[in-house]
Amino acid sequence: MKWAKENRTNGIRRQSAVLAAVLVVVVALLAGCESDEDCLNCVAIPLPAVPTGVYSISLDDLVIVQWYDIVYADINHNYNQSVEKYVIYRRPFVEGDQDNPDRSFDPIGEVAWDENYDDFTGLHWFNDFGVQNGFRYEYAVTAVNYVEGESALSFELVLDAPLPMSPYVNGNYIPVTLHDGNGAQSSLSGFDFSAAASNQGDINEGRVDPATIPPTYDIEIFFENGFPYVMANLSWVVLQDFGVFTINGQINFEGVSWAPADGYSQTGKIELVNGHIYVVEIQAPELHYAKFGVTGTYRDVGTVDIIWAYQTIPELPELKAPDDLEPRETKPQIVSF
Repeated sequence: MKWAKENRTNGIRRQSAVLAAVLVVVVALLAGCESDEDCLNCVAIPLPAVPTGVYSISLDDLVIVQWYDIVYADINHNYNQSVEKYVIYRRPFVEGDQDNPDRSFDPIGEVAWDENYDDFTGLHWFNDFGVQNGFRYEYAVTAVNYVEGESALSFELVLDAPLPMSPYVNGNYIPVTLHDGNGAQSSLSGFDFSAAASNQGDINEGRVDPATIPPTYDIEIFFENGFPYVMANLSWVVLQDFGVFTINGQINFEGVSWAPADGYSQTGKIELVNGHIYVVEIQAPELHYAKFGVTGTYRDVGTVDIIWAYQTIPELPELKAPDDLEPRETKPQIVSF
């Protein structure tokens, strides 16, 4: 991907080099720069365009920040060939402080113009491993040119709250297998989201016996006439089928980013379908939200494979950073390196 982008931009850089050489001659004949800090060979270098399309993806103790590559012409019809790197910024987020004009960001990393790039989507990415489940963060990205001129912070309001979820290995979620509640291994048919979130050393953590007194399960899997169903523990759980979310036949778990306020099943019983994602509202002992996706149903052996995510922050319906980003109403400040 790196070489594909480099080939794509070499033509722009060669054209720009020729143009820069011509400008050197013209500018040298007219006047010099007032300062060496904003010019190269006496040619003024404009600041890069502000990165766009910034958004984030929540994972377990990890947030992936993505943004569009800058290789297009800006509003002044100048190609941004001077972009050498991007700087990623982060700050702790508290509800309501997005309206604080004095809030500031800290730089947490850099990505070179030809690194961490997907030539198919045109997106760069940065993996932020310095976050913790149960906390909220705000992100921004800037572009920097080869004379260290830095753009303004990106305009999107990008909020994220990483959360415990199924293990993510080599680009795939590892599912947990639940058994038929009406079968021989009914003790493995229940699932407790908070238990799974608290004990992630084993992919099967969270499986509980629905017959345990007092019950601890949030959902139970069972088969009826050969078809799989999920049943909520109606003492404190309601469910909702959010529909199919797949890409190239694989479940798109990031497709469900926010738990709705209503639309939950009152019976608690819902048929399970491969590729569907289900939202869970856990109402006690305090309000939490979760989701699970069905990656496999096996009627012959009476099992269902699911992947899951659980928001540890009470009352926060965020299950992934939302894609419908909103502009900031105020510009924050950048904290210098």
